[in-house]
Amino acid sequence: MKLPSFSVDYVTPFKDFFFPPLCFSCNARLSMGESRLCSSCWQSIRAVKRDDYTVRILSERFAAEGFIDEFYSTYYFEERGVFQKLVHSLKYDGITVFGAELGRRLGEHLRQETDVRSIDAISPIPLHKLKLRERGYNQCESICRGIALVIDRPVDTTLVQRFKNTVSQTHLTADERKNNVGDAFEVGADKKETLRGSTILVVDDVITTGSTIQSVARMLKESGAAKVIAASAALAMLGKEEAVS
Repeated sequence: MKLPSFSVDYVTPFKDFFFPPLCFSCNARLSMGESRLCSSCWQSIRAVKRDDYTVRILSERFAAEGFIDEFYSTYYFEERGVFQKLVHSLKYDGITVFGAELGRRLGEHLRQETDVRSIDAISPIPLHKLKLRERGYNQCESICRGIALVIDRPVDTTLVQRFKNTVSQTHLTADERKNNVGDAFEVGADKKETLRGSTILVVDDVITTGSTIQSVARMLKESGAAKVIAASAALAMLGKEEAVS
């Protein structure tokens, strides 16, 4: 007797009946179209607004340095919040689907706020080769890939290299962060012709004081880039004492 065949359309709901897909943050059952994180948890993450205090302080900081021409971000990173769980899963658990989704959301934001057609390349903040070998992937690259799906610009992971294996920035002060990454990046001589007169979008997962992304932007500008746009999936909210440090 010939056994009936089952298409994916039948098998998937059958599987979901016994193993329902749950939100990784709140464990609520996911609805059709939701992946890994439910809509309620996405909506609980605080969105960045252009007139926020943190945005104003970082804008002033970037303008004073002169290497970043524009910067954009979508969410705030809050301790013990949904975004912290999400980005930790992306960075340490290999759930790169979160990177792609964050990239798509950031790409939509960029498309509304700037002329994305002027961007020549999207460059992720690079990992040192030892860190890349240990982790197996660069979480910023997965965010870049998500952005590229929305704005249709190329991702170039070779523009900037991290040749100094810096210590974690997590518990450093603003000045210590700046010194830590000040000479950590380089642009290869073979890339300078590519960069001449170009507009580069540099992407990080979370911007805290901006030291890392400014260091990369400086290298790009010194190597010939005409304009650098900085973007991140999230910002760490600055307090008054951090703003003056």
